[in-house]
Order: sequence, then C-alpha cells, then structure tokens
Amino acid sequence: MQKNKTRKDKTVNKKVNPVYEYIQGLYNRSAPLLICEAALLFFAAVLMIFRPIAMLSMMTFVIGVGLILFGLYRTIAGFTVSRAPGGGWIDVIFGLMNIVLGVLFCVYPMDSSVGLVYVFIALLLFKAIKALIFAINMARARIGHYALDLTVAVVLFLLTVLLMFFPIVGAVAMVYLLAVILLMFAASDIYMFIELFHLKNQIKE
Repeated sequence: MQKNKTRKDKTVNKKVNPVYEYIQGLYNRSAPLLICEAALLFFAAVLMIFRPIAMLSMMTFVIGVGLILFGLYRTIAGFTVSRAPGGGWIDVIFGLMNIVLGVLFCVYPMDSSVGLVYVFIALLLFKAIKALIFAINMARARIGHYALDLTVAVVLFLLTVLLMFFPIVGAVAMVYLLAVILLMFAASDIYMFIELFHLKNQIKE
C-alpha cells in the first residue's frame, strides 16, 4: 500500500514539475531544428569541399541577388525621401549602384568572385604594411617580440603576392574556409542537441 502511494506521489510530482515541463517543451521545439540545421550545414559544407568552383559561383550569384534587392529597397526609399526637404538622392544613387553591382555579380559570377579576392588582397596588403611598420618600430626600440612581428609581416606580404598572381586560389580557399566554419556550426548544433537531451533525461530521473 505504501509503495503504491509513493509511486503515485512521484507521478504527480513529475506532472507538476515546472522545470521538467519547461525543459521538455524546449527539447520538443529545439531538437528538430538543431538536427535539421546541422544536417543542412553539413551537406552545404560537403558540397563546398567537393564542388568549390560551383559553390563559389552560386555564392556569388546569391550575393548578387541580395545586392539587387537591397539596391531596390534603397532606391525606392530614396525616391520616397526625395520628396521631402533635403531629398534622398544619395540613397537613390547608392541604391542604383548596388543594383548594377548585383547584376554584374549575377551575370559574371566567377569574375565577380575574383574581384572580391582583389578587394581582400588590398585589405591584406594594408594589414601587411601595418605589421611591417610595427615590427620595424619594435626592432628599433628593442622591445617586444619584434622578430615574430617581422615574420608575420613577411608572411602577409608573401600571401598577398601569391593571391595577386593566383586570385582563383584565394577564392577557392575562401570557400574551403567557409566550409570549415559551417562544419563547426554543425558540430555546435549536434553538441547542443546532445546536452539538451542529457539535461531532459537528468531532470526526468
């Protein structure tokens, strides 16, 4: 008799336990999303690894579509604001530039991706010059790890020169880097799912 009563009390406690109900609801809502997101990210990463050129073209096309939509929004908003005092012609011009750039990205995806690499090369060159100046100043002052700073600057310069002569290599490398990032996000989703599953079972017990 006492055992039956104890079992009933445990059943009642489980039903009215707000923490368990919250975790159960969170698991029911989040688990399918985490699994689906991890699967999609993993699938996209695999495609990027085995089809980098095709994925690069598709990514450039998607960027172009995004630029066109953003440009249309800014252009329409600029025409709306232009009726007010002061106007919004800067928004109109900026929007039209985005539309033209988006069309170029969609029509010439590979050339546009190479153009993005050259933008990255310019930023990398600027960073290399800064690193070299910093290393020279540290060497003159004889403080800090100036040898390491100089090595970093030289590596950045060499990487810049390499990308200048082989820009498509840089574009493909960016695709591989993005694939690694997607794999990390997929692993993070799987980890969150496992932790949530364990937490649900622990509270249930």
